[in-house]
Amino acid sequence: MEKNKTKHNKQQASLKRIILTFLLYSLIFITMFSFLDYYDFYIINPILLTVLSVILSAISTYIHLKSKKRFRIDDIVGKL
Repeated sequence: MEKNKTKHNKQQASLKRIILTFLLYSLIFITMFSFLDYYDFYIINPILLTVLSVILSAISTYIHLKSKKRFRIDDIVGKL
């Protein structure tokens, strides 16, 4: 029974890590695109930039988790 609980806890921690990594990448991309939108005097549609940032953060999260390397963002996720 205890082996199942520890295995289940590891899966939850993995899911938490994936969600937090995705949220941090989303925050980075949304911030970058917000500054870009501010400096181009709102020529580009903000909804388009938000959708683009979500797509890019999903791709970045996938690449980050498949690389199996430890980056600085992993330290930030570990502290959350």
